Amino acid sequence: MTIEDFAGPVAVIAGGLSHERDVSLASGRNLVRELRGLGVEAHAYDFDRNLLHALERDKVVAALPALHGQFGEDGEIQTLLELISMPYVGTRSRSCRLAYDKGTSRELLRRAGIPVPDSVGLSAQTFRDIGATALMEHVMERLGTRVVVKPAQGGSALGVTGVDGLAALPSALVGTYAYHEDALIERFYDGLDVSVVCLENDEGLESLAPIAIEYEKGHEFDFSARYTAEFVSLHQPDLPAEQLARLGEVAREAHRVLGLDDVSRSDFIVSTDGSFVLLETAITPGTTETSVFPYACTASGTSLGEVARRLLVRAVAAG
Repeated sequence: MTIEDFAGPVAVIAGGLSHERDVSLASGRNLVRELRGLGVEAHAYDFDRNLLHALERDKVVAALPALHGQFGEDGEIQTLLELISMPYVGTRSRSCRLAYDKGTSRELLRRAGIPVPDSVGLSAQTFRDIGATALMEHVMERLGTRVVVKPAQGGSALGVTGVDGLAALPSALVGTYAYHEDALIERFYDGLDVSVVCLENDEGLESLAPIAIEYEKGHEFDFSARYTAEFVSLHQPDLPAEQLARLGEVAREAHRVLGLDDVSRSDFIVSTDGSFVLLETAITPGTTETSVFPYACTASGTSLGEVARRLLVRAVAAG
């Protein structure tokens, strides 16, 4: 099947009501622009009460969710599209519900032998009932004095704080609980941020060129830095070929272990000694102009639009 065989328009679903709405809208705009540049009749749809009616009214033949965070990666939009039998790009709802929670997905990856950060999960309820004093010293005794605090669900560095020392940990947790009732406190790993995008095609699962991400000092955990060109730079990492191949291999294994479909992005920290940990695997990688996904497509000899078009064709062919 080719794109010319489509019997109607395709939908890029973006926006929604999560904390990552603005990022999602930017991802959606970029996808629509790229697809239209290839002659695809693509339209943007917001995740609201009119969505299902609009998709059916406009005789949309396939959907490409660009929703990040809640409702987009937790299985909600996937469930709705499955209910109306709409072909769509991405992971099925059941696997989304498992992979979206960082604690659950890390345990699955750990059991598969994939190195993940040493971490402690702590709910807001436990934090309130037991008290910070009784908990913090034990946490840092296990993880060290430099840690990263992040919500158990969500992305785009929202609610993420780097902590250096016991005194700053309670306030960091309070900030994280504003985004989710469960927090992960993980050991800080010093090294290079490297992300690997995985794509499914007719030949199987492939990994695109690994991409290194460098943030301006002081903006490592800054939400705005991820979407402001002056604070973030993307480039192909200066690492041995065998190490790059190994990262691609582990990213593909993580994709399989978590039961993901079509596309994913695995984020690593690579230390100077060559060791690494897999921080997380994203279900719906960002497609903004400063995101890893479009850059990785270009570095691999293709484009975001070409990849999105191919994935939509596969979704329609699969029914």
